[in-house]
Parts: sequence; C-alpha cells; structure tokens
Amino acid sequence: MGHHQNEKLTKKLSEFAFDFSYDDLPSEVTEQAKLFILDTLGCALGGRTQAKEEVSWITMFAGSQNSKGNSTIFGEKERTSAATAALANGAIAHTIDFDDTHMPSITHLGSSLVATTFALGEELNSNGKDIIEAFVLGFDVAGRIGRCAMPSHYKYWHPTATFGGIGAAVAGAKLLKLDSKQIEMTIGLAADAAGGLRYGVDNGDFSKSLHPAMAAMKAVLFAQLINNGATGPLGILEYSSGFFNAFSEEPNFEPLLDRLGEYYEISVGGLKSYPTIQCSHTAISKTLELVQENGIHKDDIAEVSIVQSETMPGQGMNYNPQSPLAARLSTPFAVSLGLQDGGVSLERFTEDTLADPEINEIMSRIKIDSN
Repeated sequence: MGHHQNEKLTKKLSEFAFDFSYDDLPSEVTEQAKLFILDTLGCALGGRTQAKEEVSWITMFAGSQNSKGNSTIFGEKERTSAATAALANGAIAHTIDFDDTHMPSITHLGSSLVATTFALGEELNSNGKDIIEAFVLGFDVAGRIGRCAMPSHYKYWHPTATFGGIGAAVAGAKLLKLDSKQIEMTIGLAADAAGGLRYGVDNGDFSKSLHPAMAAMKAVLFAQLINNGATGPLGILEYSSGFFNAFSEEPNFEPLLDRLGEYYEISVGGLKSYPTIQCSHTAISKTLELVQENGIHKDDIAEVSIVQSETMPGQGMNYNPQSPLAARLSTPFAVSLGLQDGGVSLERFTEDTLADPEINEIMSRIKIDSN
C-alpha cells in the first residue's frame, strides 16, 4: 500500500466511531455484546471468589486513594472515581484468565471494555444502549487495529494491553459523546501510552492482570482529558513514527477500514471453555477426548505429545508454575490437571494443587513441540 493511501486512516476510523450507533447494530451483535458483558461480570465474580489475594492487592490500592465518585468496584460497597473503578475492575475481571478471546488479534477485550464502560457509564448515568454501543465499538476498533499489527506485534507485546487500551479509550470517548476530532485525539493519547510486555503472559505474575486494568484506567483518563479540552496526537496510527510502525514489523493497513459497519469484530469473538491460557484449550479438550473415548487411565500414558500452533510459538510452556496465576498460563499444568481430575475447573487452581506430586509427575510426561 502506498504511503498516500495510508493518510487519514486514524481520522476515518474516528469518523466511523463518531457515526457509530446502537440503532444500526444487528440484533445478533447486540445479543453477543450482552453475552460478553455478562461473561465478563462472571469472570469478575470468579476473581472475587477464586483469586482473593490478587484481587485484594488492587482493591487495597483503590480504597487507599479515597477518590470521590459514583462508580462501583465489583464487590465493594464504597463508590469511587471512574478512573479508580476502571483500574480495579479491569484487574478483577482478568485475573482468573477466563475472559473472552478475539483470535485474529489474540486479545481478551471484555475485561478492559466492561471496566471502562461501567465505571464511566455510572459517572455519566449512561443507559444500557449507551454501554452496549460503546462496548461493540471499542471491540471493533481494538480488533481492527490488532489485525493490522499482528502477527509480528506478538513477539514482544501483550495485545490485550496494547490494542485493548485503544479500543477502551474509544469506548470511553463514545460514552462522553466526543466529536470525531476529539475521538481521534483520544486514540492518539491511548496509542502514545500503549504498552504491556509479554513477560507476564509467559511467567504469570500480576503484570498480566494489570494490563486490562491499566488499559481501562487510561481510557477513562484520556477520554476525560480530551473532554476537558486537552489536545492529543492526530493521525497517530499511520504516522511515520506512530503506532503501527512502532508496534509491528510489517503493518498491514487494509483491515483497519475494511467493510466498516458491515461486519463486527465481536461476531468473531469467542468465550473460553477453560479458565486457562487460550493456547492450552485444544490440548486439554483433545487429551480428555482421547482418554475418555479409549478408556485410557492416566497411569498408562507414557507421553502426551502436543504440537503448538505457529501463531503462538513458545506460549504456555511453563513446566514449573509457582502461583495459581502462573498455573492458569501453563499448558502442561492444565493438561495434567485435566488428566488427574477428568476436567479442568477454576477452583482447582490453588497452592495445594500446585504442590500435588501426582500432577507434577504427570507434567513430566507432557512434551510440547513448539515448531
């Protein structure tokens, strides 16, 4: 694509966002959005019950801010500011790793989008249609930007943080009813502040949980700043030292504006079957299928051989997870748990399970070929 054709990409995306309306959405898209929002709230409930320690780190911080506002932190009585609630809720919803997935961009967008739209929506007294409209739009923007920057983006960056932060910022701008130039500047601030490395995905520390939390908090911050009259970069996506060139080795600009308003990225999103890293799901389900169909006992298995998809080389390879967070990101652990229990359930990701010698022994028999 020649350079002149890349001009005004961000502007055109922002004009689309400004014109975007709930009334134009097909019913299957709004139904999918409701399902994803409900699923994200379920993930937040799961976080509150199954990841109490991780959740306490962020709720203690949020409480100590003494922020005034009308926004709810999921599971807390005290109201707080939209930015603080967005931060806390993004982490609470993502920490059990059970949230939705958009495979073309390899993102989990529900956590940052629900955190942003609920926190800001409460402050603005938005209605349900406003929330769904902003949610679907944010999902579309993040998914489209992701398609342009993948797959090389994935070498270093966690797309849930990078693309999710821009999508969430557009959702925030939509709730604030910003005009197209203001939306473009909000995208500019979000793209400028994009970050989130793959380290936490590989190693399972709290940085991964913070990715949608920071995406949502920054989304609220940037949309409110622009609403207050602040300025932000224009044309940031296609700029010579802008987002696409900085975050992708070979950006492909075509998907950004392709069939805008004719199809919606949320339509190709999916919900997780297991509370584990996405790349482990086929391995879990196929292993369980083989065992159940052939009446194989776990003790009779010499080796489980898993060939990884080329889109996710080296992902989920942790053979020694040290925390429940890390265990949810480990394919060998998840498959071993499946063989031990005959299924994989959220409440089994505990310190006790991590210390189970039988599960650790099964792990030693799992071999992953990562191309």
